[in-house]
Amino acid sequence: MADSKVSELTSATSVGVADYLYLVQSNASKKVTSATLFANAANVTLKGNINLDTTVQTVSSAGTSIALTMPITYLVAPAGSGSIAIPAGTTNQVKYVVMTATSGGGTFTISANIAGGKSILFNEVGDSAQLLYTNSKWYMVGGTASIS
Repeated sequence: MADSKVSELTSATSVGVADYLYLVQSNASKKVTSATLFANAANVTLKGNINLDTTVQTVSSAGTSIALTMPITYLVAPAGSGSIAIPAGTTNQVKYVVMTATSGGGTFTISANIAGGKSILFNEVGDSAQLLYTNSKWYMVGGTASIS
């Protein structure tokens, strides 16, 4: 293995935070974990599309809690109105919520854990909210849903 070329190694299909990467620094061969490599990444410029996980949550009934393990939640409101919950997140977590369908003028409201004791109302297809969790609350930082 010591005589192998890096280009001849088997390609990895995923990288974990504790996995080692090969690094040449000041003409010396070293190892670094991916966690260390990206720990101080700041002011990163990404080109092209930024694609989020394709696994989304679909909420279609009142009383459902929004999942924080997926970045996107679709709302499909039945007739009438109802409340849905969003649990506390982790600092600087981002969440996207989009009303993709409604029947009979159905609406959904998120009230708990919203900054300033506010509520976010989704009352038509296309309503959206980009949420940021900070200071122990969710803040609506973008979107077309109503906040009051």
